[in-house]
Amino acid sequence: MNRKSIFYYTLLFAIVSFSLFMLAVINGWFGPGTNVGGAFCEEAHSGLIKQPANTWSNLGFMVAGLLMAYQLSQGRFDANKNPFTQSFFTAIFFSCLVVFLGPGSMAMHATETQMGGTLDMLSMYLVASFAASYAMQRFWNWSNIIFTISFVVIVLICEWAGTFHNHIPIVDYAGNLAFGFFLTVCTVFELLNGYMRKLSLEKKYGYYSLGSLLLAFFIWNIWKDGSPLCNPGSLIQGHAMWHLLDALAAYFLFRFYASEHKESTN
Repeated sequence: MNRKSIFYYTLLFAIVSFSLFMLAVINGWFGPGTNVGGAFCEEAHSGLIKQPANTWSNLGFMVAGLLMAYQLSQGRFDANKNPFTQSFFTAIFFSCLVVFLGPGSMAMHATETQMGGTLDMLSMYLVASFAASYAMQRFWNWSNIIFTISFVVIVLICEWAGTFHNHIPIVDYAGNLAFGFFLTVCTVFELLNGYMRKLSLEKKYGYYSLGSLLLAFFIWNIWKDGSPLCNPGSLIQGHAMWHLLDALAAYFLFRFYASEHKESTN
């Protein structure tokens, strides 16, 4: 497989997933709106896209995923020997997972439907599952089969948690709690990888990613319905900032992964 195919496959996935999203919105395939995602300040507009700021800000994820794929396809990190530079599957898979965060979240904010909410959470679960499983794989020296099992199991755990809808302070509900928990697992194991396993990584990108994520979560919490910052009719929305900061966090996480290399023994 030609290295440039990393970008081409990711671009194809982006085009297909975004096209399917638009077709679903136009044809009403997501079902009736039930105000899912309506607590994130922005008022529901008439027309196809209910929450324009919260919807189109998700293009940041698609840009981030495509940028990752493009940089990998250009061989920018080939001097670093790690799965992102040695495995076409890993490079394409993670890039596509980040791209999918875009249409997945768009589905909820554009339609405020139950199905849209399900796709939004699924896209989040997939990325958290990859991050946690990949961190544990490198710490425990897991085979790809064990990584795959872990990835699937974590997604299923998150989906199960998402069936509980009782309100939980700060994170709102159990699906968000599961998402945050597995990102915490990722953080803990990446710290162990860097300081116990002594993996050679550009740690600054890990801290940039974590910092962007924490700032995004802070904004997510202070800009909901009823907060002093909330202006439902404005195109400046805190939840849109959450999307853009999360896209930045995903890109920094990729740079952290791509920086891993074996130190010279000379």
